[in-house]
Amino acid sequence: MVHPPHKVSAEISRVYLERWLREKGKSSKLIEKFHSILDKTQINSRYILLPPDEVLRNRDFRTTNSQYVKASIELGTQAVEDALALNQVDPGEVDMFISVSCTGFTIPGVDAHIMNRLGINASRMILTEHGCAGGAVGLIRAWEYCRAYPDRTVILLAHEFCSQTFLLDDLSMTNIVSSTLFGDGVAATVVSANLNGVEPLPAMQKAVTRFFPGTLDYMGFELCNEGLRIILSPDIPPFIRNQIQPTVDSFLKDCQVGVESLHHFVLHPGSVRIVEIIGKQLALSRENLAPTLKVLFNRGNMSSVTVLAVLQEIQQSSSPRHRDLGLMVAFGPGFVAEMALLQWQNGQSN
Repeated sequence: MVHPPHKVSAEISRVYLERWLREKGKSSKLIEKFHSILDKTQINSRYILLPPDEVLRNRDFRTTNSQYVKASIELGTQAVEDALALNQVDPGEVDMFISVSCTGFTIPGVDAHIMNRLGINASRMILTEHGCAGGAVGLIRAWEYCRAYPDRTVILLAHEFCSQTFLLDDLSMTNIVSSTLFGDGVAATVVSANLNGVEPLPAMQKAVTRFFPGTLDYMGFELCNEGLRIILSPDIPPFIRNQIQPTVDSFLKDCQVGVESLHHFVLHPGSVRIVEIIGKQLALSRENLAPTLKVLFNRGNMSSVTVLAVLQEIQQSSSPRHRDLGLMVAFGPGFVAEMALLQWQNGQSN
């Protein structure tokens, strides 16, 4: 994981966002509601690309997107270098570069810039419109590629700068909520059947995408003159409450695995409310949810990056053992659920 330079605590967020609302002439009642929303997120800190003062300045989309591109290339290069070094993979050994992001755009892609810098000559896959599910989608596509070509190696990069989508003049409740929830981050990982780690590594066993028709307006971005306007429907929590158990049960039935057999849960933490709903509906313990909540509370929701951060947290703090089973779940625009069954195995990660 690579984080942008500016770490903001909940109290710093409170001060700056309250100032923003007051300068926009919002009522004391709405500001009180904002404080309540911030408290409910339970997020202690987040990382953002720019200092808070700069985030709260008027910037056009060209400016915010240029800042996104520059940071994606710089921090993405560092993340890829770190992942390759950790796994003792030479840049020349990479066969596929998968890049995931939804918070900015550039052509040629960020991956092409990094490939030039590091001397990577590989096939490319750029995933741009999967939102919070993007990290899971990237891992699943990497797994499918490695199943088709067992001797090949994938580098997966997720890079999100959600703070760059903050719109100064958007005083909607959606923008206010997102300003308390999202953070920035960059993560990279190597996916290959030929890694030899000193500890068990997660190997994907089965994966599925569940698409829910009629939910296009639940989540996404609207491109406007000022930038990317976030869409988050209040219907998401009750929808997940109704759908998560039958959706997961159906997938696990296909895998011939019961939820009681699972040791680790790689959940995208959309918010603490979403995590708690998933935990309750699947009868998960606080220990099961701990890695997901730790990432959320200390880094915020980093969109596609977050599921990779949770996987790293499990690897570092939960001491997975050989043959442990895990479930990865992430929701994204569409509305979709991306799910995968993982098994930790000695000496390989695919």
